[in-house]
Amino acid sequence: MVKKILITPDKKLRQISQEITGFDGSLKSLIADLTETLEIQTDPPGLGLSAPQIGVFKRVFVAKIRNKIKAFVNPQILKFSQKEVAYLEGCFSVPNLYGHVVRPAEIDLEANNLHGKKIKSHHTGLPSRIIQHEVDHLNGILFIDHVHSQNGKLFKVEKGKGGKEQFVEVTYV
Repeated sequence: MVKKILITPDKKLRQISQEITGFDGSLKSLIADLTETLEIQTDPPGLGLSAPQIGVFKRVFVAKIRNKIKAFVNPQILKFSQKEVAYLEGCFSVPNLYGHVVRPAEIDLEANNLHGKKIKSHHTGLPSRIIQHEVDHLNGILFIDHVHSQNGKLFKVEKGKGGKEQFVEVTYV
């Protein structure tokens, strides 16, 4: 079922999510809700969605990895690369704002699948960034926190002359 996404300044987005202990029908239902909610996001298209974003404070998220939506339960980033890259990020919980965030380029991840089996994986590029962004949600962290701590700038999209979209700098929220 498609769920409503919590948006700032909702303080619930700052909650730390609890570990999943039951790998049962309720987890399967939660993952289905996250998947359906992510799939209907088209402007902009969705790349990831965490349970806290729909008001469920459990350590699970879904992410579009190589055009397939995958579920990650109780994810733990085991290792971050030394190399870091900046990339423009946005978030459904912080609508219409974007900012460059510097994150490690690669990660090693351990997570459970839907059935509770532990799976280790290595991620680079966009999948690495999506996973780091969603793990942050499980810890009550938003991308705007990184933009602020890295002394970056936030932007919103506005229609310019001729109806063309452009980024306009905004003050920190």
